[in-house]
Amino acid sequence: MGKYGMLRRTQFILFFTLMMTSILLMVVAGLFLSLTWNESLTAYKQQVIRDQTHKMAFTLRSNLEPGMLSKEQTEWMRKAVNIYAMHVRYYGPDHQNVLFDSVPKSHQWTKPYTVSVPISVNGVLLGYLDTFVDLNNVQHIPYLAFLASNLVHQNQGSIIVVVLIAILVSYLLARWLSRSMRTSGEMAALITSGHRDIVIPTAGTKELDQLTEAINTLSADFTKQETWRKQSMQDLTHELRTPLTSMLSRMEALIDGIYPVNEENLNRIYSEIDRLCRLVDEVEKLSEAEGARFQLAMQQVDLRELVKDVYENMIFLVKDKGITCHLHHLHVPCPVRVDADRLIQVITNVISNAIKYTPTGGTIAVGLTMKDAHTVTMYCIDSGIGISEHDLPLIFNRFYRADKARSRGTGGIGVGLSIAKALIEAHGGTIDAESELGEGSTFRLHLPLAKSIH
Repeated sequence: MGKYGMLRRTQFILFFTLMMTSILLMVVAGLFLSLTWNESLTAYKQQVIRDQTHKMAFTLRSNLEPGMLSKEQTEWMRKAVNIYAMHVRYYGPDHQNVLFDSVPKSHQWTKPYTVSVPISVNGVLLGYLDTFVDLNNVQHIPYLAFLASNLVHQNQGSIIVVVLIAILVSYLLARWLSRSMRTSGEMAALITSGHRDIVIPTAGTKELDQLTEAINTLSADFTKQETWRKQSMQDLTHELRTPLTSMLSRMEALIDGIYPVNEENLNRIYSEIDRLCRLVDEVEKLSEAEGARFQLAMQQVDLRELVKDVYENMIFLVKDKGITCHLHHLHVPCPVRVDADRLIQVITNVISNAIKYTPTGGTIAVGLTMKDAHTVTMYCIDSGIGISEHDLPLIFNRFYRADKARSRGTGGIGVGLSIAKALIEAHGGTIDAESELGEGSTFRLHLPLAKSIH
């Protein structure tokens, strides 16, 4: 049985479970209602029998006289018994002497009910009229028999309608629940077959929606990782090709005797090998940074302390280069949940770049600011060489070097800011830059405050 067969079986299981649960609940409710209806019907029967007994007594009183019943009075009594369809026993004034009795001696009473009514004429007690009815057998009383039969038929009809409604609702609910699962399963199958741009819609229960969102998140992360892997391979291949081609050409020239084997040519080959080694190191750092989202050791720290530590560690480099550097303190705590080592790496990179591109006599300002209650911003402003308007949007791209004048031997390979951007985004923050060529640059790191994360 395939996976869709399993889903159809899930629909059947849901339908069967819901239907049986509904029927069980209806049976319990039906038993409760049946007891209530029976009590109400019994009370109604008793009230009708009392009313009919009083009517019979009123009808007979005008034909009765004190003492024994005459033949004619006895006949009237039998007619009344037939008209009102109730067994009657007529007593004398002492309620002991039986003057008339239509109650069968062999009748088996299952739920007997008796009503006794005194009969008086002009203040003289003639006797007592007692009526006897079996409440479980009122077929001889037409209107009560009709009422009981009608109620039974109505109950049976109601039960059938409710059962049909329960089956229909169970089927529709099972189909709706299984349809969400079926749709998610079909789209998950498409994702696993390579269509990773598909986003599974959330249209089921809360638990199914959570599962769907988890699948979408995993799919997006996998797609992002796959895209990053492909791009990294392309960038790495491009960066490796240049020094390898250069070394290969120089080695061939040396072997063919075109270039002499001297210190200068060997140093050039050494420089290319050294650059290759640095390239591999930087690519490894970039890989760690872009994969940091899955490896961060998060903890809550005060960002002011991290910035101050980095500033004090680099103040000697600033002084050696003859640059004036200021640290602007923020007098309120700046709690952030970060991987301290990773964030120090980013701050160090930003300040280090500022020192590197600021000439002697220039200035650097480092500080923190908060524009709202959710975000803290660390800034680094320098009066260095600045970045052109053309290069500014590209400085966070991997292997992009804005300073084309810097040689490959002394400059970086262009991944420092890419690493910083990847690490800041891994912490849920952003990084941006403003610059004007010849006027200096401003870099800002925006991080969410810890209290806004929870």
